[in-house]
Amino acid sequence: MYRVQKVLSLLGILSRRECERKIQLGLITINNRTARLGSIIKIGDKISYNNNEYLITNDTFIISTKILMYHKPINEIVSRHDPQRRDSVFNKLPDVVGKWINIGRLDYRTSGLLLFTNNGDIANKMMHPSMNIIRTYEVTVHGSFNIEKQKLSLKGIDIGNSEIGKFIALTQDKILKNKYIVKLNTGKNREIRRIFSHLDCKVINLKRISYGSIQLGKLKLKSFKFLDHKQISEFI
Repeated sequence: MYRVQKVLSLLGILSRRECERKIQLGLITINNRTARLGSIIKIGDKISYNNNEYLITNDTFIISTKILMYHKPINEIVSRHDPQRRDSVFNKLPDVVGKWINIGRLDYRTSGLLLFTNNGDIANKMMHPSMNIIRTYEVTVHGSFNIEKQKLSLKGIDIGNSEIGKFIALTQDKILKNKYIVKLNTGKNREIRRIFSHLDCKVINLKRISYGSIQLGKLKLKSFKFLDHKQISEFI
């Protein structure tokens, strides 16, 4: 038997923390009764959330964790629901027990490596700042990104909303002088674009090429690949 937040995490519906918040709001029921923090689930129980019902069977507790990498093109949105009806990354993914949860985001105009899992706890863990996971990007800019500006970007600058943007490493391309490899260990919204904007430079191309030890490599655009057990074990 497991607590309700563990079960919904196994199903890929919510992370444990998200589940706790939904329980406190009275949005989850067990056998038509409002769930409480720590409610125990057993075989045959029925959990209801967001107009969906989940019957608990023996198979519920043997769901294997899946993580896949996807090569996102520009002009795809990382959302299931978009009022503008733009193309969604979720339309390109294979079926999975539970549902796919994106590990971080890439904005509409950014391409590259995007990770998904059906395990809510792993998704939450891999996005948490305490994990200090390094994200690596290729970025091409327009404007003068001189030595002084490079030093500022490595030291950290105010990018608005009481946030500091900072690269932890920066390398200039040997051939294209306006192209750089930058590394971050934070996942602030549009952080790279905001750093360059505050340094009077414009990002004209942005692509994520790694997330921690996971490399985009030669994965083709709009293609996905499952991580193997060894790769998954690094995040469990």
